[in-house]
Amino acid sequence: MQETLLFLHHHLALAIALIVIIILLAIFEYIKSKKSAACLSPVVATQMINHQNAVVLDIRNREAYAAGHIVNSISIPLSELENSHKKLESSLKISKANPIIVLCATGQESPRATELLTKNGFNTFILANGIRGWKEAEMPLIRD
Repeated sequence: MQETLLFLHHHLALAIALIVIIILLAIFEYIKSKKSAACLSPVVATQMINHQNAVVLDIRNREAYAAGHIVNSISIPLSELENSHKKLESSLKISKANPIIVLCATGQESPRATELLTKNGFNTFILANGIRGWKEAEMPLIRD
């Protein structure tokens, strides 16, 4: 204990820098956890769809959606969602109380959509690895 105090006395600037770095890391992790929506596996997403009336929002382009999508999912490409997110509740009958599972091709674009929706009061989740993760889990898709 005495050696530690002696070290801190001789290297006060290093000790303060270490404490500041630890505090900043904690703050950044807290902000990151609050910003990002929870990622769901395909199995958990299916349970939410079946038991909590979760809505699946597919933000891929229309062609990708037509090539294969989750049953009863809603297609709103990310570019359109950024312009029409305020219409979701009224035109699509999506309540802010319903969980919304957002998916894209690989899970990379979904955080942008969930951040936008969360700012507007929606309860959002991300399908981990997007439609690719859904396919890898051998879950069913339908085609238009």
